[in-house]
Amino acid sequence: MRKTYLHLLLFPLFICFSILLFSPCFGITSVEKMTLEEKVGQLLMVHFQGESANDDARLLIQELKVGGFIYYNWSNGLTSPAQVRSLSSSLQKLAEKNENPLPLLIAVDQEGGRVVRLKEGFTILPSNLSVAESGDPSLAEKNAFTIGKELRAVGINVNLAPVVDINSNLENPVIGCRSFGATPEVAVAFAERALKGYHRAGLLTTLKHFPGHGDVKVDSHVGLPQVLKTIKELERGELYPFAKLASKTDIIMTAHLLVPALDPVQCSTLSSKTLSYLRNVIGFDEVIMTDSLVMAGVLEKCTTVEEAAIQALIAGCDILLLGGKQLIKGKRDLELAASDIQKIHGAIIHAVKVGRVPVEKLDNSVKRILLLKAPLKEEL
Repeated sequence: MRKTYLHLLLFPLFICFSILLFSPCFGITSVEKMTLEEKVGQLLMVHFQGESANDDARLLIQELKVGGFIYYNWSNGLTSPAQVRSLSSSLQKLAEKNENPLPLLIAVDQEGGRVVRLKEGFTILPSNLSVAESGDPSLAEKNAFTIGKELRAVGINVNLAPVVDINSNLENPVIGCRSFGATPEVAVAFAERALKGYHRAGLLTTLKHFPGHGDVKVDSHVGLPQVLKTIKELERGELYPFAKLASKTDIIMTAHLLVPALDPVQCSTLSSKTLSYLRNVIGFDEVIMTDSLVMAGVLEKCTTVEEAAIQALIAGCDILLLGGKQLIKGKRDLELAASDIQKIHGAIIHAVKVGRVPVEKLDNSVKRILLLKAPLKEEL
């Protein structure tokens, strides 16, 4: 583990003053008091180009009422703890000015190893696989606590971690060292301690990627992977960590996979059968978040991001992640602008108005999100 000398000097100050810095006057309203536009906005977790709040951020927060943001190095700078802290504070202050002021979920992928967004001035920690190779699950908790305290000090309240995919296929192009290991028992032992560390630091957690992205040969950023196992094989393997840890996490993120044992037709993110398994068999009743809806794995079946968002909501997802760059053929590195988010927002509103998305389903998703946000009004 490596820290810069400046980091050692400054981070205690960031942590001590973070509560004072992030103390907007938020309330948690009820679904019944929200407009349709506000409800739909709360479903959306988006990104924008800017190192501080700008006109795009104002449009997203004060007109579309989006519920959250995801940070990336290539769009938000993330050049120092001070810059990230200032960015988070400026976004929350915009949300505070809304008629129904709701705190924003501010998320990042800070897994350790090769998937980290915050680097400059932050603790550099090893990958999940490296941690698990120690044989000591307590190290996963210590690492997660360190990550969590640093994220909270700069206004980030959600980590899109830990990964509980089982790295059982050495040809897997996307998981690898992001996984704790090749067996479900190892994944559970280390991820459970990581969850404790994050929660002890006051961070919301995200198990990913349901129903299990380990045994594939295709990266869902660029195609639709398949997991060709029986339901019994899945329950002994890929599904096992989710079943064991669902009660210990705040959010579960879907994977863009085709898993015929759960649904022979639909990608998991768009599959009511797959998400019903998560709700009714595993018993998870908290927030389900999609993996990014700009990825090729989900867009192979949906020609537009708007359609993917609507189908994901109908299937049972609560938060629709709209961050990152599209990697589909012919559109590589194309990212969603604020105007694109506005179109997606409008398309979902229309789908509700014409009855394609039941109002009850929308309201249930918003209720879960409001419950998730309830502690944030005190903690920020």
